[in-house]
Amino acid sequence: MTESRIVLVTGASSGFGALSVRALARRGHTVYAGMRGLSTRNARAAADLDAFASGNQVDAHAVELDVTSQDSADAAVARVVAEQGHLDTVMHNAGHMVLGPAEAFTPSRWRRCTTPTCWARSG
Repeated sequence: MTESRIVLVTGASSGFGALSVRALARRGHTVYAGMRGLSTRNARAAADLDAFASGNQVDAHAVELDVTSQDSADAAVARVVAEQGHLDTVMHNAGHMVLGPAEAFTPSRWRRCTTPTCWARSG
């Protein structure tokens, strides 16, 4: 195994983000799973991650993170640094999937799709 890293994964409540968190943790990395609404909409995903971490004896944690909010991004990074002393890697996975031909998207739908992916806060 390579040297263990401290990794923050955005958009980690489901899909590729959730799978990436688990794969990285299994490889021995300390992983923070960035999710919006830890106590509301993603409470179940956070609980599932806690169960995965304890059941597999890996170092994985849910952290509140909305990539469209600078304050949220700053707070998530601050938590990781406070708990680990540093942050090695950010895996930007947050996004919003919309199905259909792009020319049929309304401006509102287009913003919902591109904001987390193209305009995430970088500090």
